Amino acid sequence: MTYSRANAVTTTGRLQYFDNFDAAQIGRTGNNDLTQSRLSGGLVLGYGQQFNQLFIGVEASASTLYFNRDHEKREIFDSPVAPAGTGMTIKQSVSADWLAGLRLRAGLTDHNRLIYLTGGLAATRIKMETTYVDDAWSGYSQGSRSKNKLGWSLGFGGEYNVGKSWALRGEYLYSRFGYTSVTTDVTSTNNSGGTLDHRANLEVHSLYLGLTRRFQ
Repeated sequence: MTYSRANAVTTTGRLQYFDNFDAAQIGRTGNNDLTQSRLSGGLVLGYGQQFNQLFIGVEASASTLYFNRDHEKREIFDSPVAPAGTGMTIKQSVSADWLAGLRLRAGLTDHNRLIYLTGGLAATRIKMETTYVDDAWSGYSQGSRSKNKLGWSLGFGGEYNVGKSWALRGEYLYSRFGYTSVTTDVTSTNNSGGTLDHRANLEVHSLYLGLTRRFQ
């Protein structure tokens, strides 16, 4: 089970087509949180050693994410130079299909139980798409970017032996990735020019339940 949140932000870069009223309004309209919860699945491969009650290990993981959310909002222009009743629409879309990681594990074991902390690198591919349109002077701007992103993960979990080679496992993992960004040009029928800056980050809360097979 994953709960994912992307913060999508659109702001003005070079004004030209826009004025200061537009810049403030776009900054407000274009700052949105896109969230989604859904089931996911994955595989984990690791290696560990036990030293008395101390367990130390490393593991690699790959799981599905299927995050795909968009947000669209329209506002009437605040600017006094815009024709009355005209407005802008900003649409933002963020997606990521998979999540991979390489983490250390350290914990304490007691007979059939293991309680551990984990942390390390995380990776995904984030795709961001943005569209700006207005009906004042047919303003238009569109952009898209996909980028592989490295981030980090922290979490905790536990295992309980249900046989010589099998254990039940539960784990919570928080992963965070930095911003993916793109700058787009603005076209219009009046003073065409200027740019918009778009960026989006991603954070993922994951709760995993499963079985672990030990090879000795």
